[in-house]
Amino acid sequence: MEQEEALKKARNMVLRFLTYRARSRNEVWDYLTRRKGFTEDVSKAVINEMVKYGYIDDESFAREFVSSRKMRGFGVLKIRYELSLKGLDSRLIERVIEESFNPEDDLIRIKEIIDKRNHNKRDRLEYDERWFNKEASFLKRRGFQDSLIVTALKEYDHSE
Repeated sequence: MEQEEALKKARNMVLRFLTYRARSRNEVWDYLTRRKGFTEDVSKAVINEMVKYGYIDDESFAREFVSSRKMRGFGVLKIRYELSLKGLDSRLIERVIEESFNPEDDLIRIKEIIDKRNHNKRDRLEYDERWFNKEASFLKRRGFQDSLIVTALKEYDHSE
């Protein structure tokens, strides 16, 4: 009877946890075992039940996460790293990344970000090595690849 109560309580907690946003299987595991103190048996049972009913799906979570992060201006390197922190399988991460990113689109996104950051400053900005390094550092922190950053910065038209 105590096991049934624990299952019911864990089920309700997970459903509430999942209402805020989609979660990976590993995030739910950590939530139940580390944060809420449920046993491994209870956690496994509840997670398997949630997977069975489609409340937890690592693949759709990864796709939604990548889409959301791309919209917020993050690059492939940062998104890959964040997905690994969420406890997703590396093969799943690579498959979703491969489907979601291509260098041409990333280059366009980088140019848009540079343009947005420098739009109001065009007439008074000095496009020197300091500017180049500042923009490159920002884009690197956003998770874009070095080769794309350099290409975008070299191609950036300062006169528009």
